[in-house]
Amino acid sequence: MSYKFILDTNVLDNESVSKLKDADLLGACNTGKFAFCFTPVLLKERSDFLLQGTMPETAKGPIQFLLSLRWQKFFNDLNGPGGILASELEGKLPSEYLFINFSQIRENLELVLQGGELSDRAKKEVQRDKYRWSGQKQQNCAAYKEMRKQIDNHLRKNPSLTRKGSRFADFRDSNFEKTAIDKIQKSINSSIPRDKLIEFWKKNQTRCPYFNKFVEGELFKPWYFMSSQQDPKIDPNAYEDIEHLLFLNSVDGIVSNELGFMKTACQELFPDKDFMTVDQFISRIPSHFTSAVKT
Repeated sequence: MSYKFILDTNVLDNESVSKLKDADLLGACNTGKFAFCFTPVLLKERSDFLLQGTMPETAKGPIQFLLSLRWQKFFNDLNGPGGILASELEGKLPSEYLFINFSQIRENLELVLQGGELSDRAKKEVQRDKYRWSGQKQQNCAAYKEMRKQIDNHLRKNPSLTRKGSRFADFRDSNFEKTAIDKIQKSINSSIPRDKLIEFWKKNQTRCPYFNKFVEGELFKPWYFMSSQQDPKIDPNAYEDIEHLLFLNSVDGIVSNELGFMKTACQELFPDKDFMTVDQFISRIPSHFTSAVKT
């Protein structure tokens, strides 16, 4: 089987792309030894290119490289994580909702890269997604502001809190079920009554790996910023980091130059998955041409 991987947005710069080209990642993908999976997080960073119909010179090389890779099927992002998780909680199998063919994204990026302009209909679709992502970003800012206040209050009331001795597993176990139920009640959009979704989740937790990890990620954010830093400054991109890590349920690893929150979250939430810098990822490529791949 192929070694399936996703790319973080911070890898799509000219220096990193040059290294991946020299290591012949394209050849590894063409032979089937590696499989690149596109994610909506990558698209978020590029929606302005599609709307403006122009692409900065510094972005052309990385986009061309992205397009040159053989894309695998794309994680279904209908209505964002809430939509994905609602589908899962409705009892659908992963094959029914997780992956779709996202050839339209490739066609749109290729068109803009070549100096073309999207149709009015395509622009409306991209704009719709951008509004949704921007709205989520604003909600995140408000939520993080409240989270910071709660953390400050908690630390003020508990001066004896030993940060180094705090374990996420303990924090997760004591808060997981009530957080999951609260998330279904307040954040999941579905035509099915929420009490039915909650009942399904309680009886079928093993069938909801994406939802469960999302809940763990939501818990990891306050725990991390409370227990890991003396001055809890919350990363505004923490939501996107957790959202991106969810795709690790279906792949083997993520390539990222992130050294802070996202890396720590990956190691805690997905200890069996690979979190690699560009250089670490490149070191794996030659061996996969000559030996059996990870299954």
